[in-house]
Amino acid sequence: MHHPRLSGSYYEMGFKYGSILKRVGYRVPRISEEMRRFAKGCEAEVKRVFPEILEELQGFADGCEISYEDLKAFFLSLDSGEHEHESCSIFASSSPQPILGRNNDFYYAYKKYAQTCLTMPRDAYWSLGNSTIFIGKEDGINEAGVAIGVSVTRIKEIRPGVNWFIAVRAVLDKCSNVSEAKKFLSNIKFSTGNNYLLIDESGDMAVVEASPQRVRVRERFEEDFLIATNHFIHPEMRDVENIKERPPTSMMRYERIKEIIKLNDGKVDVELAKKILSDHKGSICSHVEAIKLGTLWSFIALPKEREALIADRHPCRAHYKEDKRLKQALMKRGRFQAPGGIRTRGQQLTRLPL
Repeated sequence: MHHPRLSGSYYEMGFKYGSILKRVGYRVPRISEEMRRFAKGCEAEVKRVFPEILEELQGFADGCEISYEDLKAFFLSLDSGEHEHESCSIFASSSPQPILGRNNDFYYAYKKYAQTCLTMPRDAYWSLGNSTIFIGKEDGINEAGVAIGVSVTRIKEIRPGVNWFIAVRAVLDKCSNVSEAKKFLSNIKFSTGNNYLLIDESGDMAVVEASPQRVRVRERFEEDFLIATNHFIHPEMRDVENIKERPPTSMMRYERIKEIIKLNDGKVDVELAKKILSDHKGSICSHVEAIKLGTLWSFIALPKEREALIADRHPCRAHYKEDKRLKQALMKRGRFQAPGGIRTRGQQLTRLPL
């Protein structure tokens, strides 16, 4: 994975990254007229929700010496087409400490684009997050202790709006807790169907189930954990989902994660999180070699510590590495006082059903 580090105004961050990608010959993919029309329909909502991202796109285009209009059409229309296979799995638990785990599963061909980016905007929250696209994010943790992961849900109708690369990045840049993130996401016109799983340093958590038609929030009840795969669960979202095109492993992965966490009394430490994300019985760690698809990276976030562990590719094979860049940058600037380091072992919480 690439590990860019960006700071300054949104334009400056975009310009720096664009300059980097210019050196490796980046060019915008071919833009169809359909993509241009769709992106044009998205622009007003993106400008209302997160205008700073357009400044960053302009900087990127200038740094890379490419067309801003082409770049904008490409970025705003991302994932407006049909998806064949989505199988990301996410969970969060508040006990014994707030934690979020996520596997990003997609075609191996996209691995060359994968990055873990430390983003330090001048007038917004700093964050560390992963993505296969240069400016957006697909999961991450910010300096306020908010962690987020997203999964795709197939829906019956896509409309112009805000895509999930932009929405995740906006939450990380703008929201100081789950309560703020819920309100923020609930006020967006989305272009696609997604589950946004959120947890903050207090242990508050929620899943925002989003679509162009409506947005609903799924809360935890008696349990200290939440799970999201690639289907909607909120009863008011079920008619929006295209159930015929639901990934066949989505329910299986959801139930397997739930089984493991319940076996451990609802408690998830870092070692158990690693075991869940490496699990093959429920296809949580994905290996679909026939179509060259599988887990591109595995991400564990610890909101209280502002730290993350990341496995590059399949977590069953790759070692998780600590990424402390966010915490170190915050401490250097006096923006965070660390409560402690990563706790790799809790009490006896890592039993796994056969």
